[in-house]
Amino acid sequence: MTVTHTVDGAGKTVHSAFRLAVDRRFVALVCATAIPVTLQSLMTSSRTIVDALFVSHLGTDEIAAIGYSTRVVFIVIMAMLGTANGGAVIVAQFWGSGSVQKARQATTLTVAIAGVIALVVCTLCFVWARQIMTVGTENSRVISLGTQYIRTVIPMIIPFAVISVLAASLRSLGQAKTAMNLALIGLFLHVALAYGLVFGNWGMPELRLAGAAWATVISTYAECLLFIVYLYARHHPMAFRIQDLRDGIGSGILQKIWRVGLPVSLSSMSWAIGIFFYSVIVGRAGTQELAVLSMINPIEDTAVAFANGVATAAAVLIGNSIGKGADEERTWRMTKALLIWNLAVAAVCCLLLLLTSFWVGKIYGDIDGETIGVARDTAVVLAFVFMFRMTCMTLQNGILRAGGDTVYILRADLTCQWLVAIPLTFMAALIWDLPFPLVFVAINSEEIVKAVISGCRVYRRKWVQRLVETVPVS
Repeated sequence: MTVTHTVDGAGKTVHSAFRLAVDRRFVALVCATAIPVTLQSLMTSSRTIVDALFVSHLGTDEIAAIGYSTRVVFIVIMAMLGTANGGAVIVAQFWGSGSVQKARQATTLTVAIAGVIALVVCTLCFVWARQIMTVGTENSRVISLGTQYIRTVIPMIIPFAVISVLAASLRSLGQAKTAMNLALIGLFLHVALAYGLVFGNWGMPELRLAGAAWATVISTYAECLLFIVYLYARHHPMAFRIQDLRDGIGSGILQKIWRVGLPVSLSSMSWAIGIFFYSVIVGRAGTQELAVLSMINPIEDTAVAFANGVATAAAVLIGNSIGKGADEERTWRMTKALLIWNLAVAAVCCLLLLLTSFWVGKIYGDIDGETIGVARDTAVVLAFVFMFRMTCMTLQNGILRAGGDTVYILRADLTCQWLVAIPLTFMAALIWDLPFPLVFVAINSEEIVKAVISGCRVYRRKWVQRLVETVPVS
């Protein structure tokens, strides 16, 4: 009788979660965040795709150089996004609790932290650009091209830090569409500049690989300026002032951001460093393998944009729910409904990735046939491992992060990547000399392991941490 009751209860719980997942109001809430975030992520990844497509016409060395160089920049970007998303957890809970002023103070402090980190890292990358390139390849031309690219593009990280924090805060307020519209303007400017500066069109100088870097820098500064003008022209609640910085430090918000944001930032940065090490290992395996990884990265980034949309929607909805003081059962029901959404979107993405594998040759028409063949097989592998990748993002970047369980995320990222995936990738690429598609499986082994252990973590329901107090309604 007890077993029957348990099974019936579980069935009712699943049915209840499914009903919430298809409820019109819930669907509207998910889409209000997921769609703009997905589109914004697509626009961000589109910059990489555009650069890869344009640079692929210059040759294999050029695409290998930009592929490796962007992995370096990616580490810094992930540190910025980690800081922004960590601060956004606090902003979402303050906003859900009704404290607009403290939400603005949290945004202010996060901008300051991200800005300092960006300035330091920008300086280090500029000074050590050549040494960074020599770690991943012995090809002197690739080293020279990559060094030039890194030194030209790295100043973009300063405005990107500001954009990341402001966009994350707007999403926490349920205003993801604004960040999407501004990102769209930045994308159009980037494409136009890249087309002109890479090839010397429209009377612009022909800068080749450096042209792609300059297009990124100029468009990112322009997008940042648009963000600032928008906030202050509209007298937006997140239009902060120096006083908000002082008040935020005095009221203890800095400690909250430090407690949640630091593990998120370290987790994002350590994960990105791991991605860099994958590029180093692959680069040591050969220029063709590095070129294939560079060709697959934009395709993968496009799919990740959809995963990021669902994960961010989960973070915002659950963060607001916790901030409002919703009971545990309601939060748990919402969690399961969001996981249903995750599985549905992941299945569609996997199918589209499988279809994309047939178009790799047309996307990169100027690359030799052998490299195209390896890239096509790797795209098929990507289609099959992406279900784990997306599920992991929703579990960690969405659900667990919104609950403030960021120390666990840091531990999971460090363990799965540095003790599982990186050693396995090293063995597969440099010891066993396996074909690159199998090396790509090794690279993604961390996502498979994290999806399993994070799923168990969520199921135990011990991850919800309320970090703010409810503001009473007067």
